[in-house]
Amino acid sequence: MTKYESTVPGMTYPSGRDDPLKTCFSFLEGRRKDDGAEGLWRIYDNLYDLDSFIRNHPGGSEWLTMTRGTDITEAFEAHHITDKAERLLPQFFVRKAETSRSLAYTFDSSGFYKKFKARAREALKDVDFHTSSPRSKRITDLMVTMAILGAISAAITKSWMAIAFTALFLTWTVICAHNFFHMRDNSRMFYFDMSLMSSKEWRISHALSHHLYPNTLWDMEIYALEPFIAYMPTKDKTLLYRLVMLAFEPLVFGLCFFGQAVKRYYSIFAEWKSPEFRDIVPFFLPIIMSFFAASPFEAVKTWLCIIILSSFIFKLIGLTSAHHHPGIFHDGDVCRKDLDWGLMILDATRDRKVIDDSLFLVLTNFGSHGMHHLLPTVDHAYLELCVPAFIETCREFGVNVDKFSSWELVKGQFQQLMRFEPRKNYRGGPDCSPCLS
Repeated sequence: MTKYESTVPGMTYPSGRDDPLKTCFSFLEGRRKDDGAEGLWRIYDNLYDLDSFIRNHPGGSEWLTMTRGTDITEAFEAHHITDKAERLLPQFFVRKAETSRSLAYTFDSSGFYKKFKARAREALKDVDFHTSSPRSKRITDLMVTMAILGAISAAITKSWMAIAFTALFLTWTVICAHNFFHMRDNSRMFYFDMSLMSSKEWRISHALSHHLYPNTLWDMEIYALEPFIAYMPTKDKTLLYRLVMLAFEPLVFGLCFFGQAVKRYYSIFAEWKSPEFRDIVPFFLPIIMSFFAASPFEAVKTWLCIIILSSFIFKLIGLTSAHHHPGIFHDGDVCRKDLDWGLMILDATRDRKVIDDSLFLVLTNFGSHGMHHLLPTVDHAYLELCVPAFIETCREFGVNVDKFSSWELVKGQFQQLMRFEPRKNYRGGPDCSPCLS
């Protein structure tokens, strides 16, 4: 495929995008080349030395150690709801950056995102939104318990019904765990690793890439799938290529967990060079199953069937949950003039009817997607408190809040694969026309 050129004003082509394996390590190395942070941490046009703060960071040291040498402006704004972090920054200031930022997203005090965040902060004042909700914990623990019991049943019976049951609950466990790896370090985020995928790497590819730059050249969840699945509207998507993508998509879905496992363990030993406890978590299920199966070989064989089916369900849910539809902005489409980060997020996201009405469905199906992108560190159970603030701010800025049905997004995902013509995909606003559907 030809090299993409972003239609987002000021967004440069990321250095790590063309890495053959497209690992999270290469994403961060690319950012270090591009961001002009000079080995420090960049926020807007200022450079900070946070070395002495790493151990005291309330969210855990990993967030800072991983992002050293990069521009963390978007992550800093999205991950801190209060102004406490902003008030601490001056004591770590080193100097002004010598180069301009690699993209032109804005966080003006009178803009959409800052106004919404202030209203959300007020809406959350009576809950401890820095910690996870007991309701979310109970649902997540139930999911992992059912997955383990299902795996034991599948090991004993080798029944396809038990395998399907386990795959479904493993998928729901993984999606629930995604709620937790966005937050400060906690034990439940390691449930995610039971899938072969890495909670550490998803903090990069998902939280620090996709969440901050959805559907753009900087979105790892877009470019890691290329060329097998290509969502960007581009003229080099020939009819034959588009049909081949449609035909092979189910295979890509089923092999996704294995592909991520290959990259995970390659990165552990060749790039990070530092194995961690979470890197043995993927083997927990097959080890447990080995105690109940006729033999370890039978246990592993059954486990592999569970992983393939769970991988398929996970990608089916994930890729049809919010972002891919001909009426949703993808890089290559005509971009809005107002580059407020919150508005750019909403242009690339749609919420779903029914799913967003139940905490169980929200946790297990990537629900409340728009607000989750805007407030990623807030537990899904608390996002409902911010709905009035969200609607008020959307109305103030003329943003369309209509939701899609799940079927519209399932169908739209296939339509987006076939789309190669750019469109004006805005969700309203003073410089926008209505989004097309």
